[in-house]
Amino acid sequence: MKKIIPLLLLVIALGYSIFQLTEKKQEEKKVSKNDSYIASIQKMGVQVGQQAPDIELMTLDQKKVKLSSYKGKKVILNYWATWCPPCQDEIPVLEKFYQKNKSDIVILGVADFIGEKKDLNFVNNFVKKNNMHYQILLDEKGDNFRKYGVISIPTTFFINPNGEVIYKQIGPLTEKQLNQFLK
Repeated sequence: MKKIIPLLLLVIALGYSIFQLTEKKQEEKKVSKNDSYIASIQKMGVQVGQQAPDIELMTLDQKKVKLSSYKGKKVILNYWATWCPPCQDEIPVLEKFYQKNKSDIVILGVADFIGEKKDLNFVNNFVKKNNMHYQILLDEKGDNFRKYGVISIPTTFFINPNGEVIYKQIGPLTEKQLNQFLK
């Protein structure tokens, strides 16, 4: 009996090690699949190095604005929606960055107005509730989401003063990424 206990402990330890190794490999597969998904959608739509297509959007006070009117400035073009949890998570990061750097950059938050059921009051209330002071624009028909090839939100394009896309981020932005844009 005394000889069986150490052997039993060894078998349990070996079984646990195999279980841990299997779990780690499954987790790596999940991460790899997620990375593959992001890499595949990264290749869709407007790409780094291309000129940013000009788009015309509606402001919250129902005026038309063209992206080309910001030529000569650094622009962060952020596609988002009120119903999107990752978008909601990045709002404070964008707002903090905007408040700190508003003389050096323009942030254009392009809301998915179709997904908002075209309720301007709802979007206005959301913007006020979340203390969003950067420019919020509405994609009235979804044309601009399509023009940029946005299929996952948030998606953000960093555009240099010459109108060229210099960085594309699918998923929430970090403070570090935003600060890199200023350099």
